[in-house]
Amino acid sequence: MIRSRFLRSSVLVLTTFVALSCSEYSPTAPPIQAPTQAQDGLLSGLIGLVTNLLGSVLHVITFRYDPNGIPVNAVRWTGTHVNQTRSVSGYIGQNGGTLALPSSDFTITFPSGALSQTTLITIVSDGTGYVSYDMRPHGLKFAKPVFVAQRLQNTAVYGTPLALTAAGAYFPEDPTDLNGTINALEIEMTTIFSSKNDGKADVETWLLNHFSRYMLASD
Repeated sequence: MIRSRFLRSSVLVLTTFVALSCSEYSPTAPPIQAPTQAQDGLLSGLIGLVTNLLGSVLHVITFRYDPNGIPVNAVRWTGTHVNQTRSVSGYIGQNGGTLALPSSDFTITFPSGALSQTTLITIVSDGTGYVSYDMRPHGLKFAKPVFVAQRLQNTAVYGTPLALTAAGAYFPEDPTDLNGTINALEIEMTTIFSSKNDGKADVETWLLNHFSRYMLASD
C-alpha cells in the first residue's frame, strides 16, 4: 500500500515538472486530447528521476470529512503572481491523461481506469488571488483516485510553517467569500514534498475521488 502510494505520487510530481515547463494553455482554445498516463510497468523507473528533482516527503495529511464543516483558511498567491482566471479543457478517456495550468503551477493526472468513458474535463483557476480551482463536470466520480500536483513556491505559505499544514480542501458549493475562515466538507489526502535545493516544502499532491470546487487551504 505504502509503496503503491509513493509510486503514484512520484509519477504525478514528475508530471508536474514536465507539464509546467510547457506554455500556458489558452482559456479559449478547443478541447485537446490529453496524453496517455504512464503504465504501471514504468513506475519503478521513475523513482530515481523524481528523487533527483525533489527532496523527501515532509508530511502526509490524512483524509478528513465532516458534514458540519472543517474550518480552514484559503491560501493566497504571493504579490508577484499574476492573478487572472485561467482554464484548460481536454477529453480524458479510459487510458487516462494529464492537464496542466503552468501559470497556476497546477497539474491534474487521471490514471488508467479512473473514467469508464471519454469525458470533457475543464479546470478553471480562480482569478481573485486565491489558489482555488473549479473542476468540471461537477459531481463527476472516479473509479480510481485522481492526482493533483500543486507547487507552493508562488503561494503565501511557501517558506512558512503553514506550508506543512496546507492541504487540498473540497467545497460542495462555491464559497461566496474566500477571505477569513470558511468551512470545507473534506480535507483530501495530501503529500508534501521538499525541494532538493533548499529543503523547503515545494510541491504537494492531492488525491481526489470526485469533482467540484477545490482549493489550497490551511488550518
